[in-house]
Amino acid sequence: MGVSELAPLTFRALTLPFAGLGLLLVAGISGESIRVARRHWPKLALLALFNIAGWNGFILFGVREISSGRSAILAYTMPLWATLCAALVLHEPLSKRKIAGLVLGMTGMALLIGDQIVALQSAPYGVTMILVAALSWGFGTALMRKWPLPIPQATLTGWMMLLGWVPLLILVPVFDPEPLAAELAALSGRGWFAVAYNIVFAGTLANWAWFTLAARLPVAVSSLSSLPIPVVGVFAGMVLLGERPGASEWIALAFVVAALFIVMFRPGGRVDAAPPSAMHD
Repeated sequence: MGVSELAPLTFRALTLPFAGLGLLLVAGISGESIRVARRHWPKLALLALFNIAGWNGFILFGVREISSGRSAILAYTMPLWATLCAALVLHEPLSKRKIAGLVLGMTGMALLIGDQIVALQSAPYGVTMILVAALSWGFGTALMRKWPLPIPQATLTGWMMLLGWVPLLILVPVFDPEPLAAELAALSGRGWFAVAYNIVFAGTLANWAWFTLAARLPVAVSSLSSLPIPVVGVFAGMVLLGERPGASEWIALAFVVAALFIVMFRPGGRVDAAPPSAMHD
């Protein structure tokens, strides 16, 4: 809804800093320190580059090109990419369970990519942007495992949002030469709702709720809570945008959700702990 009226980077440049400040405010109200030791800033900046700037920069270009439901399915292959990146960066072994999940996820992606090529008769630009975003997020997740910074999660995420916002802000004039005042003046109520939703609900409250639940609930509950996200994306697109997913979307959705479950679920009822990601919108 937002990128139908605003250029992608402009839209995100309007929402990220306020969401980041909102999380720092939540951290302060909760009694957490918002200070970061000087030695942690270089790693924090790299985490922000991949988890925030890379994810947000590429995902919105992709969402503008293809349906929101299809975007959600592709974007939330991120845990699969994180698994692959963890194998490369952290040398975590790829078990048969994880390989099976990767194969299922790749099959789901192949269905959507092939369908997109047939539909457009051209290179799937939107699909490429979303997959690059998911890969950036997955690599950033692997780095978060490699560098577990001793910073409260709300503080860490708030500062990552602010740091990741900087390169996006710098690139706004390159991809969107239109004056910001003129774009905001033409923004409809629907567009303002999308901006406000991404600041208050998706950016601040959803992240606060996610990290609160992850800290208080069993690992199984907090980890599996990410499984419905692509499902919600598909149905939200149907309700709010009038999208009508075809057979390829439903089949790919089934593959991706099954892949996420296999990758995260361990025999015996245990679930792999997934580090809370920086953005779940």
